[in-house]
Amino acid sequence: MQIPIPAGLQTRMCVLGDDVLKDIPAILRQYWPGKTPKIIADANTWAAAGQAVQDILCAAGMAPAEPHIYPAQPMLHGDYRHVVALKPIVRGLVPVAVGSGTINDLVKCSSHEAGTGGYLCVATAPSVDGYTSSGAALVVDGFKKTVSCDAPLAILADNAVVSQAPMPMVAAGYADLAAKIVAGADWHIADALGITPHDQVTWDMVQKDLRQWLGNPQGILERQSEAMAGLFLGLAATGFAMQYYHESRPASGAEHLFSHIWEMDEIEVNGEAPSHGFKVAVGTLLATALMDETFALSADAMRACADAAPEVSPAERRAQIDALLGGSSFHVGAIDVAIGKLLTGAALQARRQQIIAAWPLMQQRLEQQLLPYAELRRRFQLLGCPVEPADIGLDEAELRKGVLGAAMIRNRYTILDLLFELGQFDVMLDRVMSKGYFTRWLPKAENHRRGL
Repeated sequence: MQIPIPAGLQTRMCVLGDDVLKDIPAILRQYWPGKTPKIIADANTWAAAGQAVQDILCAAGMAPAEPHIYPAQPMLHGDYRHVVALKPIVRGLVPVAVGSGTINDLVKCSSHEAGTGGYLCVATAPSVDGYTSSGAALVVDGFKKTVSCDAPLAILADNAVVSQAPMPMVAAGYADLAAKIVAGADWHIADALGITPHDQVTWDMVQKDLRQWLGNPQGILERQSEAMAGLFLGLAATGFAMQYYHESRPASGAEHLFSHIWEMDEIEVNGEAPSHGFKVAVGTLLATALMDETFALSADAMRACADAAPEVSPAERRAQIDALLGGSSFHVGAIDVAIGKLLTGAALQARRQQIIAAWPLMQQRLEQQLLPYAELRRRFQLLGCPVEPADIGLDEAELRKGVLGAAMIRNRYTILDLLFELGQFDVMLDRVMSKGYFTRWLPKAENHRRGL
């Protein structure tokens, strides 16, 4: 089926269906007439679909270039240095990215910078929303950032390929899609305060059918075609929303900011970094818990708490940033961001009054938006997603660091900013940590991360 694409986006075609790999030669001739295709894959995705695509291209008389295949081990990471190496390899050709998140991001960026006129993405797993988004999530000089680049011109996903993706990749995709629930709640908060008003078109692209896409985790576990198609469709729609909105607000909130800090710290489980989706799964549960505890209070109760809370001075905030992120790749940027959005004096008092006035509206919206914590956890467990900090290599200090650091690194209003401005940041984090939302952390002695 042709997945609907909003007008004005870079992507022209997105197809999910049975036996669609055979259509690749026609698509290449339509969008890149006379140009030579070159497959970019790793050993795993080459076996999943790359060899089949290469055979189809040869049979169609397209004389594809020699494929560029990364080894399966060590695991390929989205580092910009790979983009630098890939640019001369794809220049003058039509890159065909056969893979999921990392392969797609590397080809996306190298294709853009090499001026290839776009590329074709052959998706191999419903694991990321980045297939259809503009921008690539890459590590540049040790710092994880979204590098500006064009989305793929065409995307193809064959049901037979996608349905056979390893279950951890499928589970990671489900977690990344479920994160849109709490990302939407963060946007509700920012909208209610007039800080980032909703864009209704973008909101509907992600939120209108989100419950339906997420509603059958058992079907996804059993790889039922309708449930798997719904997962891929949801991830694709989210990527299109980011293309349309020109940033990631529709798809990420506090839960992704937590994961950025944990990625910086290079957390590991049994010597391997947990996937982006798995870190986001724990972040989604953590954000849900913070929202539940915060909005369980009445407006009057929160007003009393805020009135008793001292404000933080710029010097105190700078000291917090230095202590938490000093020496990291986030440090300099965090100083600009966190100090830049710090409110003091009359401005802080006005914001606190604004928050309390909007409290009933935010409570109502979040009650309708959020899945109950227990239900979200149940779904994640069913699919094999991590639900405890220890599952992704976190001890208690690292979990706290993710929350504290997340509030410093992005100028995007979330539940974290609201709590900080109310003077309730530490209070609500302590409540979450003490109430049994999480019960297992990695012992500090076993945490062999290579970060700070």
